[in-house]
Amino acid sequence: MKRSYIISEIGNNHNGNPEKALELIDASAEAGVDAVKFQTFRGIDIVSPRVLADEYKGWDVKGHRYWYEFLDTIALPLQNHQAVIDYTNAKQLHFITTPTSPYIVEFLESLTGIHAYKVASMDLNNVPLLRALAKTSKKILMSTGMGEMEEVKKAAAYFVNHELEILHCVSDYPLEPSKAFLNNIVALKKEFPGKRIGFSDHSLGHELCVAARCLGAELFEKHITLSRKDPNPAEHHFSMEPGEFKNLVSWLRSIDENLDITDFGRSNTEKENKFKYRRSYHYAASLQQGTELGLNNLNFVRPGDGVNEEELMLLIGKKLTRGVEAYDPCRKEDFE
Repeated sequence: MKRSYIISEIGNNHNGNPEKALELIDASAEAGVDAVKFQTFRGIDIVSPRVLADEYKGWDVKGHRYWYEFLDTIALPLQNHQAVIDYTNAKQLHFITTPTSPYIVEFLESLTGIHAYKVASMDLNNVPLLRALAKTSKKILMSTGMGEMEEVKKAAAYFVNHELEILHCVSDYPLEPSKAFLNNIVALKKEFPGKRIGFSDHSLGHELCVAARCLGAELFEKHITLSRKDPNPAEHHFSMEPGEFKNLVSWLRSIDENLDITDFGRSNTEKENKFKYRRSYHYAASLQQGTELGLNNLNFVRPGDGVNEEELMLLIGKKLTRGVEAYDPCRKEDFE
């Protein structure tokens, strides 16, 4: 069975608090995911120090003049990474993180227990970062938000010697279901045969992931939060709460089982119901031994314990070897 690989994107919903990060790992493990993903960064690696804090709308940046200053407040401190990685592995989950600069890649390479690195959609054209990641031996996951196919191909070319997995992504927060462009999954599967293709989903429900699974996606990333009403600024507003995430995992595992069936199949319950709900031929009235069977002697009713149409055609005109009662099932052994 091609089992879905499900990543709980903790991102920065820990708000820079290592203890909260551990709580989110616990919630992810309880939901049944395969991996958790963090973001490893310094604000100055991402944005010019000239960019004002209110440049990006929708964030509570009170008390900060510049955007990089705010970013530093929601980053998981570098000195806490190894402890968080160790805790993740102790929970038997893979630890994945998104580095933002060659400096961060170098730092992460000094740690142990990291399963894979993720290239964020914003970094598809970040050549210095792509080159730094290409020098590692880690598995690479790559999101494709905001990218044209040629940009995706150029970025993927840096990782010809790596295990590379590519995720369709729309960089809208939150994502409206009607703008999900799910057919991009089909296009990516065609463009990158043999690669595992996935879906990084920023919508509020689980439905798009289910649809993506049916289109062939096998890798899923979804943000998790302890509460969407968390007053601290981060990505809580488009994240799933633990109970919702558990429901998502359950749905994807169910779809996995459905897609694992390669032949035309039926459930065991249906096999039982076939007897109860299908109709068959029964005697319309009591008949004496020796009666010659005709269609006028029969009704087609439930249950399915009598003969079917093909079997009946072999019995018409034959004589009963015993007497029968009304609504007894008509059976081959009733005749000569």
